[in-house]
Order: sequence, then C-alpha cells, then structure tokens
Amino acid sequence: MPKRGFTAPCLSAMRDSGIFLLLAAILPTCSVRARAQELLAPEAYRQIRQNSSGELPYADFKRIIRFQGFSPSAGAEQVAAYLAAEARAMGLVNVAIEHSPAPDLKYFWAFRNKPGWDVENAQLWLERPERELLADFKVYKGSLARFSRSASVTAELVDVGRGSRPADYAGRSVAGKIVLASGDFSEVTRLALWENHAVGIVWYRTEYALEHPDLISSLQFKPWLGPQGQLPTFGFSLSYQEGNALRERLGAGERLFVHAEVQADTRSGSFPEVLARIPGTDPSLPVIVVNAHDNSRNTGGANNLTGVGCTLEIARLLSHLIASGALPRPRRTIRFMWGPEHDGLVSHFFTHPNDVARILAIVNIDMIGYSQRQGGAAADLRLYRSPDSNPSFLDDIVQFFFEKVGAENTISLRNAEFLSAHPTVGFLNPLFAPTGTRDEFHYRVEPFWGPSDHEDAQTFHIRAVLLNDYPDYYLGTQQDSPEAAGDPTQMRRGVVIGASAAYFLAAAAEKDLPALLQNSFTKAAARMAADESRAFTGLGSANAAGLPAAGYEARNVVVEGYGRESTALESLAELVGSKASFAAQSAPFLSDLDGIRRASLRAVDHYARQRAAQLAAPESALAAPAVDPRYLESVPARSAEIRGPVNLFRSDFGRWWVVDKTGDEHFDRGLAIAGDGEYAYYEALNLADGKRDIRQIRDALSAEFHPIPLADVYQYFQFLERLGVVRMARPGK
Repeated sequence: MPKRGFTAPCLSAMRDSGIFLLLAAILPTCSVRARAQELLAPEAYRQIRQNSSGELPYADFKRIIRFQGFSPSAGAEQVAAYLAAEARAMGLVNVAIEHSPAPDLKYFWAFRNKPGWDVENAQLWLERPERELLADFKVYKGSLARFSRSASVTAELVDVGRGSRPADYAGRSVAGKIVLASGDFSEVTRLALWENHAVGIVWYRTEYALEHPDLISSLQFKPWLGPQGQLPTFGFSLSYQEGNALRERLGAGERLFVHAEVQADTRSGSFPEVLARIPGTDPSLPVIVVNAHDNSRNTGGANNLTGVGCTLEIARLLSHLIASGALPRPRRTIRFMWGPEHDGLVSHFFTHPNDVARILAIVNIDMIGYSQRQGGAAADLRLYRSPDSNPSFLDDIVQFFFEKVGAENTISLRNAEFLSAHPTVGFLNPLFAPTGTRDEFHYRVEPFWGPSDHEDAQTFHIRAVLLNDYPDYYLGTQQDSPEAAGDPTQMRRGVVIGASAAYFLAAAAEKDLPALLQNSFTKAAARMAADESRAFTGLGSANAAGLPAAGYEARNVVVEGYGRESTALESLAELVGSKASFAAQSAPFLSDLDGIRRASLRAVDHYARQRAAQLAAPESALAAPAVDPRYLESVPARSAEIRGPVNLFRSDFGRWWVVDKTGDEHFDRGLAIAGDGEYAYYEALNLADGKRDIRQIRDALSAEFHPIPLADVYQYFQFLERLGVVRMARPGK
C-alpha cells in the first residue's frame, strides 16, 4: 500500500487485519490530528475572526424588516435596492438587480410564476354584538393572507371546525358568510370559498397551542385563483387564543358578525435578484457563491433576514480584508446573491442557463445567528450536507469550519483549568459579540435535507450546502423578530464560519491538497464506519424469509457509501486545479477507501453467513434476488426542456405544473414513490444522468434513505417520461 504518513496505520492496516473494534477509538484521534493541519492559514483565520461583527448583521436584520418584502412586491424592490446600495458601499463590484422571468410567463420550467401583491390597509373587526378590533395589517402584516383581494364585507361568522374536510360543512350553510377554521388553509380555501361560496376566512393557529397560544401564523392563498379562475376574497389569521375564544362563543350559541375591510390587490411582477462580486485574480475560474434569500414573508423575517444580515457582513468583512491587503486576493471570484427563496435562484438559471457552468459551489445561508436558548427552542446551527446524487469536496470543507468554531466555543472541564488559581468557565477560545450572550455554540452536521435554495441548486448538479438554525417555534409568526431570534454572538460565529469557508474555497490551490485530502479522508472513513454499522443492523433484524433482501441491502449500503465518498474525494481535483498532482497525491487515500470497502464487505458477508446459521437458513438464501431485465435496460436522463426541481408536493414549485400536464389533481395517489418520503422522488430525478439504469438508481436511493422497490422507481420514471421531464433509453438504443 502506498505510504502517506500516519493514516495508513491509523486506518487501513487495522481494518485489513480485522481489528474493527479499534476503528471507533482510532478515528477521533486521526481526525484531531488532521484538523491540526488547518485548512486556512492561521493568520488568515485570525483576521477573519478578529474583524468580524455580530452587531452589524443584527442591525441589517432590523433595518430590512421594515419592508414588506414578499417577492414580487413593492417591498421586495425596496429590499433589493437596500442590498444593492449596501453592496456598493462595501466596495463590491458588478452590483446589479436582475428581474426575471417575464411577468406574462405562467411557468419557468415547472415553477409557477407569481403575481405581485400590494396592500394599503386591512382590518378585521368583530362587529356584533360588540365592536372589537381582531386583526390589523398595520400592526402585524402576517395577519392578512397573501393574495387577499380588496373587500368591504360584514357577515355572520360560522364555525366549521378544521374546515379542511367535506364533513366539516355538512348541515352548515356558509354561502355569503365568513367561516372560522383551523385546518390546512389551502383545503379550507377550496371547500369554503370555491365549493361552498363563503365570502371570507378567519383562520386560527393550533400548532404549539398550549406552549405558545398567542402566536399568529402568516398565510397565503395557494392557489391564488379558483378552479374556474375565480379570485379569492380575503383571509385573516388569528392566534389560537383569539380563535378559540370565538369558537367557544359560537359553540355557546352566540351569533357573531364580523366586518372585513381590505385594500389589496395583485398585479404583474417579477422577482428581483441582487448580484455583487468580490473579484478574484483569475476570472476564467468558476465562482464561489454565497447565497441568502430575502423574502420577509410579511412577518418579522428571521427565517430570511438573519441569513441576509450575516451574508452582508461576510461581504463587508471579506471585501475590507482583501482590499486592505490583510487577506491575499483569492483566485476565484466570490459572488453574492440575494433574492426570493426558490423563485430567485431557479428564475436566474432560467434566464441565464449558461451560468450553471460558471458556479463551482454555493454556500446557502438561510436562518442563522439565532439565540440558542430563545423561548426554549434551543435552536442549533446545522450544516446540511449534499445529497448522495452529488457528493463533493464542499461538505467536508464547510464542516471543518463548523468543527473549528465549535471547538473554540464549547465549554469543557478540560479547558476550564479547574484546579488553577484562576479557573475559567471552560471555553477553549471563545468568540463573543459585545452586545450578545456568552452562550456556548451548539451545532450539528446532518445528511441532506431542505427545503431552501440549496435544494434547487442541486437539481442543476451545482454543489451546494445549507446553513440553517433549527428548530424555530416562531417561524412565520409575529414573533419572528430580531428580539426573539437574533443573538449577535451567534451571528458573529456564523459569519466566521461562512466567511472562512467562502474565502478558503475561493483561494484553494494545489498547496492545500495535503490538508484537503486528510480532512476529507478522515471524515469519509467515519461515515463509512457508520454505513457498516447500518448494514449490520439490517442483517441483525432480518428473519429467515427476509435474509436474502437484507443481505443485498447490507452490501448495497457499503458499496454505495464507498461510491459516495470516493466521488467526493475525487472532486477535489476541480478545486485545486492540478490533475497530475492530484492523481499522485490522492491515490493512497483512494486506495485506503477501497480497503475500507473491501474489509466492510468481508465483515458483512461473514455476519450474513452467521445470521443464516442462526436462523437455520441455507447459505443459498443469501443469493441476490433476481432482477427483471427491463429495469437493467431502462436508462433515464433529464430532458433539456424541463430543468430544475419538479416537486410533487409543493404547489408552486412543481405540483401545479404536473396537475396541468396530467389533468389529475390527485396524480400522486397512483405513484408509489410518493409515499417514500419527501426527498426519495427528488433524489431519483437527480440520479437520472443518462448513465444509471433503473436498478442502479434504486440502489442509490435505497442506500441513502431506505429500501425502495424497483417497480416503484420504474413506475416513477415512466410517469416522468410521459410528462417530458425525462427521456428513457430503450433496449437497442
């Protein structure tokens, strides 16, 4: 085996000698030693850390929140103008505001274009038996459902329970009345307005009703037109406490009348996207994108504007350090993009399809900088890695900076000098903001999940990861605010992670290859160990009848895991830009990964034989199941006509397009893969690269999620072929 320092005895020799139990003990030691090499030069990291601010992103968050920023709208234009002005003031170049797509375009690929929506005023009053103000748009913008239209109506209020089932309307006449409901707002809209001819909706929140009875959720009409093109009237949102009080009064036999006064309407509009750059030394290289979405959802906006504030600070910080010479100008350009979530990025690529090839990686920063003790939510900053359909160098690099900032800002007795004359709390090297908390930094690294802009980017096979705080009990409510969400200390830590990762990605060159390989390899080995553990668990829980399938799935998890990790490691060649040097330096690491794969397969096969003996099953029961030849002969590939996401469940991000194509509002009921989770079908489409057959796609999906029947995957691609989303290679073609 080729020599490459300490890692060979740490991993390969011990695995090949069968000392599996030592792996868990050895890997952390190797990881610590690998991190000691550092990806970013200590002085560069010090400059980023020392010059970062948590107060500035918090201030931007508070400034932007005053705009009604749900795109497209006048407020969204105000947000875009603010961001562009800030970018210019920071010294960024090529600052521009794009508008796309054309206002009269119904779909851009499978995404539904949206109208602009502007509101002058909206109030909901309890009119009789006494007059009382229930909701006011000027007090809380989220109290009026998005896409509500102008109205001046006084009508009786009728309780329809949840209002999301036909049975809720049985025996009730709601025509010409206003309904009180708490169920799925889209279903309430369909049943109350379109089918039973109510004139409006008063909706109240039931989520976290006991813990947070005063929270008010923001709503929107989906669709914003009825089945025959009817315009919706209005919808108001109340808290559980307010809505339940009305429900109890109605239940006691009172007749309540409410008055809705709304001045709002839709218009044609387009999505503003702000672009700005810190130029690199080599404009021919693909760029690194730092992305944040800026819709404020007509609420406080923590779901968006924390990320916008932090990315503005990343831009200011890096621009200043590079312009002053404190940081060398990186090879690659760093591009900043701010626009509406999902719609902005997809419409940008719809308008500029060639730009996909100009992007090396996207660091998508969503909700970030939350107080990690707000309201008992204990929001942790999470790194969501790439899906298995597109593994790359990006994940482990960003994870490195998560771990570095995490190690510096975690309390441990070992760092406390507990027995010294001057004991400390136990931080290693804490980073605080002057006006922020002195809390620890809690973080997690998780497999791919969404939804956010990184999810859309991955459908174009652009490398992208998500930084996101979760959970957030105040998401989309009137307390989605700087005061409830933001902590300048956590914002500053998020800025350091984002700025360090973005700068390193832009500056990375051949000299960084040894540290990059070591960082990726140690993390890959840990994940492959987890794959092996999962394989053993599957075999251990199988009965005699299920042993053949369990054995196949166990081997599949190991094989697909190796493919994921080797592909990610090989992608480093694109980052450092030296194929010959990469081939020589990466060969020992790739050989060691293959050694882990072979050792895992031997261990899995040995355990499978043991399980067969325990279950009194013949070893022939371990034979791989037979495969229908049509699955091996069918090779799906994405059509060039429909790019980007085709979401089966999210209405304006694919579902409505599919309904229009099929004429079947319940098309998903006939698709077995729709029951396999929110992202199995998403990943299946990402894997349709014109090279994998149906079985190979199925195997990749099953390793990433859970075993999925071949027939379900085949049925899904037949469905997509009829829609023109994929083309299927047939036998002999």
